[in-house]
Amino acid sequence: MKKILCAGNVSVDIKAYSTEIDETEAYRDGTIELVPGGVGRGMAINLKHLGMETFIHSVVGKDIFGEYLRNGLEEEGVNTALLSESEDRKTALFSVMASRGKSATCVYSTQVLREITFDSKIEKFIEENGISAIVMDSNLSEETLAGFYAYKKAHPDIFVFQNATAPDIARKTMQYAPLIDLFGCNEFEAAAILGETSLLPDLTTADKFQALGYKNFIITFGEQGVMVRIGKDTWNEPPYTPSHIVDTIGAGDAFASGFLMGFLENDPVKLCIHYGLACAKETLLTRQTVSDKLSKDFLTKYQMK
Repeated sequence: MKKILCAGNVSVDIKAYSTEIDETEAYRDGTIELVPGGVGRGMAINLKHLGMETFIHSVVGKDIFGEYLRNGLEEEGVNTALLSESEDRKTALFSVMASRGKSATCVYSTQVLREITFDSKIEKFIEENGISAIVMDSNLSEETLAGFYAYKKAHPDIFVFQNATAPDIARKTMQYAPLIDLFGCNEFEAAAILGETSLLPDLTTADKFQALGYKNFIITFGEQGVMVRIGKDTWNEPPYTPSHIVDTIGAGDAFASGFLMGFLENDPVKLCIHYGLACAKETLLTRQTVSDKLSKDFLTKYQMK
């Protein structure tokens, strides 16, 4: 069984949505949901569902949100030995607000994530637990990223998956591109990395991206599907579109998890993409950021109609 350390964001998403149209954006009737989120958390649980042994490296506050997240991770079987509690900061929160006909907006508080560190304790933990792969999101501080990549440079056999996470922080790991075994982003994050306003899922985009040093990467393009470049080979696949979309949050992380599972097991790339698309589709059908349906057995039997 592969052992994977997931380092990054563990947070709570507060989702507010209204079907009412109100140009003043004042009081509107709608729904408000509290959903556990975060790239680090999502990847750890998805990969656990898919048969990996996962460990989370993050920080929460000493508050009800931190307790809520820790309990949820432990119920899923994720090892929380490296889930620390901050003495001074509150658990990371994302408030997502949307209404019919309007783009969603997000307000977030993630200062606690600055306390995620890489030190001799983490290095010892990796070695004592036989960690073979590290999954990181770009919410990590510059110092922490530098620590992880120094470790990767000294231990080239350990596999590193790097998630771009968001357009405003997507460029943080560019200097480490040659050390990244697999990079994951969406079209907006890829455009930010390349310094362009928009991209097409074509060979020109793949070549530009690889010229930056990323040898293997996946770029999701929403309704246009996904582009994957592994070495010199490129794949473009359409999405597995559900009959309706409940929520898009978490779908990109689900694709990355499904693809990564297959990739770590040396499955053919086409099959890895199938796993990723199936995970993304099932996640689009739930309000949660992780689908309870996912498992390795579920994916191997997954058939598209």
